[in-house]
Amino acid sequence: MELQILTKEIIKPSSPTPSHLHRFNISLLDQLSTAGYVPVILFFPNSNGAPSFHERSHRLKKSLAETLTRFYPLAGRPRQNSYIDCNDDGAEYVEARANCVLSDFLKEPTPDLLAQFLPIKTEAPEAADGGRMLLVQVTLFECGGMAMGISFSHKLVDASSISVILKCWSAAALGSDPVEPEFLQASLVPPPEGIPIAVPPTDLGGKVKCSSRRLVFNGQEITVLKSKAATDITPNPTRVEVVTALIWKCAMKAATQETKPFSPNLSVMSQTVNLRKRLTPPSPDYSIGNLVGNFVTDPIPASEKDLKGLVELLRDGVKEFNKNGIRRYEGKDCFAKILEGLQQGGGLFMRDDVAFYICSSWTRFGLYEMDFGWGKPGWVSIGSIMFLNFVVLMDTKDGEGIEAWVTLKEDEMASFQNDDELLSFASVNPRVLI
Repeated sequence: MELQILTKEIIKPSSPTPSHLHRFNISLLDQLSTAGYVPVILFFPNSNGAPSFHERSHRLKKSLAETLTRFYPLAGRPRQNSYIDCNDDGAEYVEARANCVLSDFLKEPTPDLLAQFLPIKTEAPEAADGGRMLLVQVTLFECGGMAMGISFSHKLVDASSISVILKCWSAAALGSDPVEPEFLQASLVPPPEGIPIAVPPTDLGGKVKCSSRRLVFNGQEITVLKSKAATDITPNPTRVEVVTALIWKCAMKAATQETKPFSPNLSVMSQTVNLRKRLTPPSPDYSIGNLVGNFVTDPIPASEKDLKGLVELLRDGVKEFNKNGIRRYEGKDCFAKILEGLQQGGGLFMRDDVAFYICSSWTRFGLYEMDFGWGKPGWVSIGSIMFLNFVVLMDTKDGEGIEAWVTLKEDEMASFQNDDELLSFASVNPRVLI
């Protein structure tokens, strides 16, 4: 597959940002987010009666300008990992053409191919200082189908924020009244005064060669997996818990295979947690910003083979976070408490004898509900995020299954993707049907 860039332009807000809003101070959690872009790609089939590509693109640009007026920091530039200069520089908008039909591309959508539908590399460091906050690439397939790749600076946007932005953008495209966003002020989780926060590195894999794979668990397979993982302690495990536990188990097996010259002795799983409904008072549904915490499970032997025990560990982690962990993000001394948690997790992360995995769930954000005027997407993907031992979980189109993107060391991925237990519940990069 080859892509041809047709046009590049800058979309500015439809109305100028008032001068008193030109500086937007970001929160401590924004400052601690990695320097890079958060990607999402929406694929739309060519439905009967759909507008031409020119008409669709024109509608997207017009509604994006309206959306940028409401989400004015997205039209600015991040500065010094401290604030956003809301100068109305605008978002980059790219039009491209692919020399294939959408259905052929979806037969085997690999990470390298998916990356071509994004307007910028995910790990681009300018996302944290001086780069654009938002970039869009719309790509036309020969069949009339379309891909809409969007890259958001992680300095302001988490997965929940992406859902809010796309909902408001699609509402503007349909001429509906969008809900006004609520920007999370720096005072909610304040950074320390006079102490600069270094931007966390984007390349969490270092110089290790990584490989990503897409796994699809359908609803029926997850139901069977739930019954296999249920215990008296967790009689009704969630689909996120059982899929995370199985991936963790199989990844540990790959990391401790006998052919490896060195294997970790211990393993932990770090799970991201949406803070919005957990804070006191809760943050609004339409809040924008990085409002995500995490918990790290207790270390376990890396040879652990008990799926039920892993599910219980994940459930215990959530319970402990809801009871005590959430307090790290509240109060005037939150910096010291968050720093303490980062030091504890970072200590495990840096140890060679610990296999440290990270899982982020993008489920239940309604990404398949985005309609810009030519129907809802047939497939939503992130492409991949090349962070070592990183897992991202997304909904399948029917909302019952889970699509997982897993990144491991190349040699471990070779074993992981052929694990018999994993393959009894998941398909590796199956054809996408839309």
